[in-house]
Amino acid sequence: MKNLKKLLVIVDPDIDSDFVIERAILLAFYGKSRVLLLMNKANVLPQPSDVTPGLASRFFRTQKQLFTEHYQSRLTALKARFEAQGIETETYFSTDKNGADVILGKIREFEPDMTLKSVQKQSALSRILITNTDWKLVKSCPSPLLLVKARPWAEDGAIMASVDPLHSKAEQNQLDHLLLDTTVTLAKSLQLNARVFHCYFPDLSAMFPKVVDAEDYVREVRTIHWGRVHSLITAHGLTDDQVTMTRGDLIKTLLQTIRKDRANVLVLGALSRNVVENAIIGSTAEKILYDTPCDVLIMKHNR
Repeated sequence: MKNLKKLLVIVDPDIDSDFVIERAILLAFYGKSRVLLLMNKANVLPQPSDVTPGLASRFFRTQKQLFTEHYQSRLTALKARFEAQGIETETYFSTDKNGADVILGKIREFEPDMTLKSVQKQSALSRILITNTDWKLVKSCPSPLLLVKARPWAEDGAIMASVDPLHSKAEQNQLDHLLLDTTVTLAKSLQLNARVFHCYFPDLSAMFPKVVDAEDYVREVRTIHWGRVHSLITAHGLTDDQVTMTRGDLIKTLLQTIRKDRANVLVLGALSRNVVENAIIGSTAEKILYDTPCDVLIMKHNR
C-alpha cells in the first residue's frame, strides 16, 4: 500500500462522536485522499405498501422520510468537516437490513485503498465489542481494514507490524513484506515511529530426552528467528533497534510491547486458512482484536 488515494469510512449511525472520523480526517489530509462516508441504518418501520392505504400509510411514509433525512443530515455535517480540511468527500446512506452485504458491495464498487470502521467497548465489561459485521469484514473485506478503538493516538506513538517470517505458508513471506511496506509508509507520512514485533516459542518437545541441551536449543532457535527477521527488516530500510522479538506467550508479550512502544496501530496479516487452522488461529485473532488497546490494521495477501 503505497498511497491512500481513496478511503471508505463506515460511519456508526448510533454514535455521535466517533474516533473513526478523526482517524479518517488525519489519514485523508496527509494522503490527499478522496473519501466516501458510508452509513447503513436498517429502517424497521413498516413500508407504506404494507399498511392500509390512507392516514396510516401517509404516516409511515412521513416517518420513513424523517428517518432518512435525520441520518443523511448527520452525513452532510460530517462531510462538511472533511471538506473544511480540503478533503474531497461523498456520502452514501442505506437502510438495508443486511448491513454487512451492503458495506462489502460498496467496498468492491468504490475500491478504497483502506476501509475504516470503529469497534466499541462494552461499558459493563469494559471489553471491545466485535460484531458479526466486524467479523464479516475481517474475513471478506478486499481492502486493508482499519478497526478503530475509542482512544486518541499518542503524538509520539508508533505504527507496529507483527511479522512471522518462519511461517510455513509461502504467502506469509510476501505478506510480511506488504506489512512492513505499509508500516514504513504510514509511519513516514504521519510522522510516527515504525516498529516491528515478532514472537517465537521454541518447541520444547524437540529437546526431550536431552533436557541438558535446553539452553543451547533455545539459543539456536532464537538465532534462526533473528536471522530471518533481520533479513526481512533490512529490505525495508529498518534497523535492529526498531524490532522487538519476544519468546513465550504471544498475546501477553504483544500487549506489553504495544504499551511500551506506544503503538497507535498494529498492522496484522490475514491468510486464508483451512478449517483446522481457523479453529486455532481464530481464537488468537479474536483475543488480539478484543484485547489490544490500539487500532488494528488487517491486511491480506495480494494474489
